[in-house]
Amino acid sequence: MRSMRTVTKVCFFLVMLMSVSACRQQLKTDAYINYVKGNDNGLKRSIEVDGWQYSFQYKPYDYIVLMESRGDLKSFDVKKRLAELKGTAWFNISFKRTDGTVTPLKFNVSTLDEYNERLDYYLNEAAKDIKLAYGADTLLPVSYLFENNYNLTPQETMIVGFYLPKTDDHPQRDMQLSYNDHMFKNGIIKATYSKAVLNNIPNLVY
Repeated sequence: MRSMRTVTKVCFFLVMLMSVSACRQQLKTDAYINYVKGNDNGLKRSIEVDGWQYSFQYKPYDYIVLMESRGDLKSFDVKKRLAELKGTAWFNISFKRTDGTVTPLKFNVSTLDEYNERLDYYLNEAAKDIKLAYGADTLLPVSYLFENNYNLTPQETMIVGFYLPKTDDHPQRDMQLSYNDHMFKNGIIKATYSKAVLNNIPNLVY
């Protein structure tokens, strides 16, 4: 009897999950990208602190596929890449001066040694200052990349990825990404992504 109840509950959950997915918006490529990067949909968070602007961008799997394929989905193995991303969560953390006058790597730097020390921090040490609160769990980055733009733009970006608990094949709990900005002494910068926001992400029409 207990086994039958368990099966019934599982079936009900799967039906509800399929219903929620079916009710989501169906967006084509350009509209999907605009949704993910839009300021009003909860996937991009911007925080200003003492002359600095931090942008936290959550990246759904479909968005990552679009960026990596550069729009050429016909020659890109979408199924393989989606399978590789299963059970992970990915974010961009970008930061810049609000006035946009100088790259963070050069801000208030007077010597080449100071510049190299700052660059080394972002290349090799900054990942230690990033955490993801995922439901009741605290996750540390398993992948980190600093996108060095070689001072061509006033904004720098860190890309971080996390493994989710084994029970979750995609992000489905409340998340809070935090970055402790030791370099510019701005404290802990946080961005929250609710379960409701995650469940409302449109389906991409490939």
